[in-house]
Amino acid sequence: MSVMSDVSGPPPPLLQVVVLVDDVITLLPQPPPPWSSYVGDVRCFRSITTTSSGSSIGGRRNNSSTSATAAGAPHERLLILGSGVAGCATALTAARHGIPVTILHAGSSRNDCNSYWAQGGVIYRNYRLRETDNGGNGGTSNISSALGGEEGIKGLVDTPRSLVNDIRIASGYTGPLQREESESLEECVYSSQYHLDNNNNNNPTATTTTRRPQGSNNSQTCPTSNVRWSEDASWKLACEGPTRIRQLLLAIVPFDRQVLPTGSEDDDDDIRSVYKDGSEDDVLSLCLEASHSAARIIHYADCTGKVITERITDAASKHPLIEFRGDCVVTDLIFDEDGGSGSGGSNDKMVIGAKVLDKQRNEQSNMYATHGVVLASGGLGGIYQHSTNPLGFNALGSSVGLALRLEDRLSSSSSPLNNNNNNMNKYNGIVSDLEYVQFHPTSLYLPNEARFLLTEALRGEGAILRDASGRAFARDYHPNGELAPRDIVARAVFMESQKSAAAAGGGGEDVHNAYLDISHRDSEWLKDRFPSIHAHLKSRTNTMDFTQEKIPVIPAAHYTCGGVTTDLNGCVIASNGEWYGNLYAAGEAARTGLHGGNRLASTSLLEGLVYGASVGEMVAGVVSDGTDDKALENRERVMETMHQARYAIEQRLALEQSNTNAGGSSTVSSTTAVDEGMRKEATAILTNLKSIMWDNVGVVRTPSKLALAVSELSAMRDEADQLWNNSSSSGGCGGAGWEVVALRDAAHSGLAVAESALANRVSGGAHYVVLEEIESENHNGNGGGSKSVDSDDEEPLHAVI
Repeated sequence: MSVMSDVSGPPPPLLQVVVLVDDVITLLPQPPPPWSSYVGDVRCFRSITTTSSGSSIGGRRNNSSTSATAAGAPHERLLILGSGVAGCATALTAARHGIPVTILHAGSSRNDCNSYWAQGGVIYRNYRLRETDNGGNGGTSNISSALGGEEGIKGLVDTPRSLVNDIRIASGYTGPLQREESESLEECVYSSQYHLDNNNNNNPTATTTTRRPQGSNNSQTCPTSNVRWSEDASWKLACEGPTRIRQLLLAIVPFDRQVLPTGSEDDDDDIRSVYKDGSEDDVLSLCLEASHSAARIIHYADCTGKVITERITDAASKHPLIEFRGDCVVTDLIFDEDGGSGSGGSNDKMVIGAKVLDKQRNEQSNMYATHGVVLASGGLGGIYQHSTNPLGFNALGSSVGLALRLEDRLSSSSSPLNNNNNNMNKYNGIVSDLEYVQFHPTSLYLPNEARFLLTEALRGEGAILRDASGRAFARDYHPNGELAPRDIVARAVFMESQKSAAAAGGGGEDVHNAYLDISHRDSEWLKDRFPSIHAHLKSRTNTMDFTQEKIPVIPAAHYTCGGVTTDLNGCVIASNGEWYGNLYAAGEAARTGLHGGNRLASTSLLEGLVYGASVGEMVAGVVSDGTDDKALENRERVMETMHQARYAIEQRLALEQSNTNAGGSSTVSSTTAVDEGMRKEATAILTNLKSIMWDNVGVVRTPSKLALAVSELSAMRDEADQLWNNSSSSGGCGGAGWEVVALRDAAHSGLAVAESALANRVSGGAHYVVLEEIESENHNGNGGGSKSVDSDDEEPLHAVI
């Protein structure tokens, strides 16, 4: 460990203390290590990485990004929408390179985000499971003393390639991997030299003559399932993931650990050389989850998201270049149509800030950001009546809604971005793959109560799906049973529950037919491994004990596999394949192509870390490989756009100041009391919208129900826009409270999901379509017999879904 500090005089502006442990910059660890006394002296973390080593992530940046004259201006910042893992990873990485950051979050607490509610864990890597292992306990029975050597790495079962293949299988993409096994990669920075095919773009509508963003990922379309999946995005996650975990989490999150078997001839130093976590007595506990070929999930009991969110937001809040602002929702993005005209720039359109509503004061203001805006506010699972997502503003599709309205405004202003009204093109542009909404197979089913997530890890630890009679049914639908991909397990649970509803004469409320049973495992072990689930079940008036009885389950909307279209660096892509200047997206808000049609368990938190950190480095102009011409070109373009943005913002601020002095409009609207009638109307419409989404755009879909949903959601979208426009016609937000903002986002994103689903008649991943004529021919009265347009290649799907 090395500590560099100058305590004899005032600190330099960007550096006083840097703590470097095994090439890992540790951020404010808890519990504090012996060098914790230096934390109070931290001014900014610089990037100190090994650019000559393939295992290091980071690199050199252009230090001229912020001019000395503008360095203190409030708009000299990066604006991040969302305080979850993706937002904080972006912020910490950008700030480490000297970029000031403002993080906006809708709740009063910075922990009020979807990341907080992730139960299962986060993918790391199993460095212990060797090809000779036979056990299912994470491979700890045979730990090689050659673990850190080249031969040890080659003999590992859990490799980047194995993770990429698991992601592919779960995604619904049935084709083979493009990268040959002989060309497989180890942990590295996934730079452009490794990209599989830069002639293909993440945007499916771009022609071969369109100038593409450097670093765009190659999405392959499955000929049988129509799922578009990016192998490049998956290799990036697999190759960079372990290092990002070590950089951002291992020092601050107390993941569960396990003691190594006694009598092992292995040297602990070899284990520490891989884990870099300083342990002398034990190692990280790794668990298995559905569709993973190895136990590679690190966790903290059954509340991993909670502890990660608390620790990473705490680290960010203590960084001197990062500020959080709560009770803030973004109503629209601010773009400059002139591309910084007069600054000498060439960017046609760029985002320079956001219109922000303060929920407490009901006051709207413009927040400008020279370094751009990052959409990291999560997905849209909350627009469904039954969802594992928390209530409130989260998960109502705010990032998707903002992106769609931005592109609509640009199109209406004669922009060449997208003047085609075809919905298939519209939803394969700035947003894409929105029909792929993942439903978690096992949420707690109690009539008239909110759904509670029962983590995938339960099935990874041996839980069995049973019907009311006790019969295990999962293998009726897939040979891997409970450990099949989520979309298949969700449909299995849904179909079994539908059988009970049919048997009850269509009501189904009094009879249930799908349960999760793990009562065969040791009771005390279960309570210790899943304390949150145990506490929740015991807290009810009619208590339940999952260690002794089977628990009723039903699928619930969980995760958005599509989203705002980005390249591998997190840059948002427009409908014509061009970058949106200064606009980024990361985490569940983004569509990188990583998930295809269905997400692999425990990829979400890792995706937020990897792609959030990539956005942070992109904004800061970091280049890990000085010979990477494409990365250098990206950096120059980012720097040019930032220069243009600064000019455009300063011009706007001067004009706004002039208008204010002349008695004109101000950038801050006056505080207005919320119109209670408008609030109630927005809440009622949103409740109806969620019901329409659940009934018509749910686990199993039909063209007629989708068409009905499109019709009703289109009217709701217009209604929501009218509510907002009426209240803001005089400037600001009028009497519209945050409920109207939430409805507006949900209506735009819900309609986009329904229209995307209606346009895609091919079942794949989480998008499952049953054609009515086929359904009527095969329906046997018990929820079975219906067929979709799935390919016959889906051999594992044995049952009638």
